[in-house]
Amino acid sequence: MSGIFDTLKLPDVVTLLNALCGFGAIVATQNGMLQLSCILILIAAIADGLDGTLARYAGGSEIGGALDSLSDVISFGVAPAIIINGYIGNKYFTLIAVCFYLLCGILRLARFSTSKYDNNFFKGLPITAGGITVAAVLLVSKGQLQPITMEVASIILGFLMVSSIPYMKVRGKEKTLPLTIIFVIPILSYFLQKDYISALASPLLLIMMLYIISPIFIKNKENIHE
Repeated sequence: MSGIFDTLKLPDVVTLLNALCGFGAIVATQNGMLQLSCILILIAAIADGLDGTLARYAGGSEIGGALDSLSDVISFGVAPAIIINGYIGNKYFTLIAVCFYLLCGILRLARFSTSKYDNNFFKGLPITAGGITVAAVLLVSKGQLQPITMEVASIILGFLMVSSIPYMKVRGKEKTLPLTIIFVIPILSYFLQKDYISALASPLLLIMMLYIISPIFIKNKENIHE
């Protein structure tokens, strides 16, 4: 038993935190805690970004890549699907839409794991971005959207994940630091002042919407690989 734990490094511990946050989001949904479930997805997203940074600087383990994909499936695939199904409506078409979202997310991660690495672009919308978008939409709307809105959103996000559309990778402190602050503000609001969480999550939703349409502004789309 101790063998596998001996192989773990700090980035792997952060990756496991990502998975635990995803599981926590599912449990929170089952207990009727919409805001907490979305906040846990945002914390999982921070962990997902941090583990990659730590791996680049401190070195990763042999199982780090597999752990990352498995954790992402939980936090940004399964958890958002369960949240949408639980809060927007447990209906036939809703179930189809969230299943489509989840399956596309799994396919997206499988393609990522087997494709040639590119320093600048992702092929298709990252599943992390899909999960963050779901969480941001629900935080801003307080879960009061019409079912059709989230059903269509789930299908669109699914198609974007399995598409070949190039999405830029956000790297460098000048970009990641402001983004981290935008993530942290609604998280802190949940623990300090929940009344303002919807308004404070609005900048995050705006950022995600801009990221989703960002390929429109990418001029050179040739020879982009995962």
